[in-house]
Amino acid sequence: MAQKNPIFLAGAAETVITPLPGSPTLGTIQRSTGVHDDLHARALVLSDGRQRIAILSLDLIGTDFILSDQIREAILKRTGIAFTLVHCTHNHSAPFTIPWSVLGSRWLVGPGKSWRDGLPIRLAELASQAEGKSETATLRVGRTPVRIGTNRRLPSEQGIVMKPNPDGPRVPWVDVLRVDRLDGSPLAVLFSHAAHPVIIHGSSREISAEFPGFATLKLKERFGGDVVTMFGQAFAGNINGDPLRGGMAAAEHAGKVLAEAAFQAASKSVALPSGEFRLSSIHSEIPPEPLPAREDCARLLREAEECLVKRYGKASFSDEQLWDMQDEAETAKSQNESKAADDVQPMEGKAWWMVDTVLCLRDLLKKIDDRDERQLRFDAHLIRIGDSWSLLAASHELFAEYQLLLDDAAPAEHNMMLSYTNGCESYIPMDRDLALGGYEAASFPDDGAALRYRHRRALQFGFEKPLIEQLRSLWS
Repeated sequence: MAQKNPIFLAGAAETVITPLPGSPTLGTIQRSTGVHDDLHARALVLSDGRQRIAILSLDLIGTDFILSDQIREAILKRTGIAFTLVHCTHNHSAPFTIPWSVLGSRWLVGPGKSWRDGLPIRLAELASQAEGKSETATLRVGRTPVRIGTNRRLPSEQGIVMKPNPDGPRVPWVDVLRVDRLDGSPLAVLFSHAAHPVIIHGSSREISAEFPGFATLKLKERFGGDVVTMFGQAFAGNINGDPLRGGMAAAEHAGKVLAEAAFQAASKSVALPSGEFRLSSIHSEIPPEPLPAREDCARLLREAEECLVKRYGKASFSDEQLWDMQDEAETAKSQNESKAADDVQPMEGKAWWMVDTVLCLRDLLKKIDDRDERQLRFDAHLIRIGDSWSLLAASHELFAEYQLLLDDAAPAEHNMMLSYTNGCESYIPMDRDLALGGYEAASFPDDGAALRYRHRRALQFGFEKPLIEQLRSLWS
């Protein structure tokens, strides 16, 4: 029989998961030249006396569903914990661990295979260590205003471009879950904010945990003592950290600003009442746009191959050749210095990008021939303590508008939301954004994120309302 007033137990641990220098990072789309600061994995294990929960925060850009499922299965086997959130900070100064681009994904089955294949066992051990440190604890929650990013979808004469849009939606706060020992000292602090970690991005070829890493370390310093601080990326699909490609110092400054806001939220936090965790999940599918006509895809592929041959005299390169050429490419300019009409990573005319475009179009053509109409997997999970607090964690790159809407509609008094959890294989824009296009929402024949992600096309108009209804049902 469940206890009427269960006692919270909590334990936390952290470990370094930095890959070897030379691992390509998504921000520069170049091989790294060194390590500025380590990438970490952090784990928080909570128990209400009846149910156990593991929350992991990884300084990675994301995981595909295959890797996420492997990590959760390894944790289940090692600890018996069945409810695990594998969350990533969406750090762009980390290796390719999401299925974005064909060439980037190939690194994980080539030079990066041993590092990638070792993650499930290492993270299962981390979760076990965190649980082994469990002690009686109290939970506190807080929120305070902060802004380190801006909406990045700016209407222009060319359509939607990636430029700061000060009037666009954003999530203007940091949420905190503070886990205290019985003596009142913090055991762990989970804090979340919505902003793409792209302040370093293409400005440095060094591996770094970006502003989330700097914020985590600064917050740990502010508290002092034995505390594990861990960042959670909120619904940041259309929010960039400022300034894009601003450099290491700018990322460190943003981290300090965020850490101070999180410290204030934690200092003013309110205690949650004892109570059982109410856990709920949805496992759904979102339809992508219908496959395009074969002749249209074949024509676009032929044109891409012809452009490649015209520029480089051939259409075939080894991966090593492509990375060598890409490593010699000029570093992209900061958003503050760029005079480009669109601040998406400038890759036009570069062999790596042109070859990847060809490979993505070939894969799309194969999907057409195979009649591969598989839908996008979508998972979301909710942890709730009565009407006092809830934590919603969802897969993929959700736009900020979803968080604003759900935060307003949720019945809990305090809410925290994370995206990039248990899988990241697509942007999740609003319906209206699909009509407007732009990098995050463009679909065939336009070149945007959808072509690089695994399904090769954007989501089908009309999915927004059913998705919101499913997410809201988690609180029912």
